[in-house]
This record gives sequence, C-alpha cells and structure tokens, in this order.
Amino acid sequence: MDCIMVNFDEHAQNYRESLRSSLGPFGKNEAFFDLYKVYCIKDWVANDNRAYDVLDYGCGIGKLTGLLAKDLRQSNVYGYDTSRKSLSVAKEENAGLKNAYFINGLSGAQRYDFIVVSNVFHHIKPDEHADTLLKIKGFLKPGGKIVIFEHNPLNPLTRYIVSKCPFDADAKLVWRHEFTRLAAACGLEVELKRYILFFPWSSKLFRDLEYLLGHVPLGAQYMLLLTHK
Repeated sequence: MDCIMVNFDEHAQNYRESLRSSLGPFGKNEAFFDLYKVYCIKDWVANDNRAYDVLDYGCGIGKLTGLLAKDLRQSNVYGYDTSRKSLSVAKEENAGLKNAYFINGLSGAQRYDFIVVSNVFHHIKPDEHADTLLKIKGFLKPGGKIVIFEHNPLNPLTRYIVSKCPFDADAKLVWRHEFTRLAAACGLEVELKRYILFFPWSSKLFRDLEYLLGHVPLGAQYMLLLTHK
C-alpha cells in the first residue's frame, strides 16, 4: 500500500471525529455503515459457521476489522495497514478481541479465505490499481474471494461527503464499470455486484428494501464479490 496518496498517520487520532463531521446529520450513526458491510459479508460470503482466515486490507483504525472479529468468532481476522499510528489506535480499541490481529506487513506464506477491501482503492493512484489488485489476489487461498466496497460516484450525496472529508482530499472515486473491467484484466470474475447503503438506518424494513434495490445505481456505495476465473 505504498501507493496510497494520503498520509493516514496524520488522521489516525481524529479519524472518527473527521468522519462524523463529514457525514453531517448521519454522523451520529457512523458505525452503521461498517455494520451494514458485516451484514453483506455474512449474507453473501461467510454464510455458515465455519472458521475463516480473513484479511481486512487497508483496515485503518480497525472499525470493520473489530466488527468482523466479533461476528465471526470462529475465525481469525487480520487487519492490515501501512499506517502505524492507525494500527496503534486499532489495537487499543480492539484489545479485548482474541481473534483480531493487526499487522503492518503481509507474509507471502499466509493465505486467506476472503479478503475485504473497504473504501481503499479511491486512495490508490489509478495507475497502481492493477498491481494492487493482483497483489491482493495473490494472498487468496484456492477458491478464495475478494470483497470490494467502494464509494459510488453516481450518488451526489456521496460525492458531497467525500469533498468535505479531510482524509478524502486525495480521493479519486472509482466507477463500478471501471472496477469490473479492472477485475477482468486481473483474472478475476465478478460473482456478485450490488449497489448498497441506500438508507442510513438499520431496521429490517430498510434492509429488505436494500436487497430489492441492489441493481439501482444510486446507493451510496457498491459491493463487488470477486473470484478466480
């Protein structure tokens, strides 16, 4: 992740406050956005009780990593980031979790059942996208999957929030069709593609509506599930 354009060490201590401020009226409920991604992963990827080896690539301060570790208690969940200060916050905030591990480097010997890459690629230089995705692909076990979450450039509210977020000053949003082409070029098949986060509320009614609207290109983000061809 040397190709990340923003220095997240500068934002580690104030990450949550900056995010809440950028989200405006939705900021009080900022944890929901990570919780919803856990719902998606449980529904579409980890939908049984087996033990997984999971990598959260570009984990930042470990918000999603910790939630995955709490929900997938039989699994080992690794959060990887190049920002040492972010990892320090992640370790402190998730100190009570026995199955969450935070690492600053990736071992060539370690392989994962699935790798989550949540809102990372818009921080990576576009000419480094292919090399980064190929690197991530190389850490999969046979039959492993990559779960991509990215901001949807078609959503005007998303674009506005990104423009106000201090750690998104470098952001270059990635269109979903661009990412599907990138995946194909890297030898990955798109097993699932959905738009997500139409509503910032977690009730069953809104979750049911989210499932129905997955093909509508107006969700705040999109999800891709990638597998080897």
